[in-house]
Amino acid sequence: MRLTVVAGMCLALAGGATPALAKGPGKYKVEGVNSEDNSKYSGTAVITKTGKDSWRVVSTIDGDKFDGYAIGDEELLAVTFTGNGSSGVALYVVQPDGSYKGIWAFKGDSKISAEMLTPQ
Repeated sequence: MRLTVVAGMCLALAGGATPALAKGPGKYKVEGVNSEDNSKYSGTAVITKTGKDSWRVVSTIDGDKFDGYAIGDEELLAVTFTGNGSSGVALYVVQPDGSYKGIWAFKGDSKISAEMLTPQ
């Protein structure tokens, strides 16, 4: 009886196991909305660790490349970026599923835009 209970518990735990979170370095799908005109956009981002608490974030959004550098840990990234003739800042917070919820603005913007980075 005891062996049956232990075997059942092992099966239950194995069935409920989830893969490790994909936060931090890696490739992400980007989906967001520009707050200035409510237009949707999509693309990819690659996050690379460059030091203990420093990162490189390179995004390609609708064919335009944005090159960024960040400080923070895998839970929170503060990014400055340039691309398409503009510069801006972004802040990303990791979510329970390993994705990042972010807000960003170009220099001179009067509104903050939002996006999600989902692990690929």
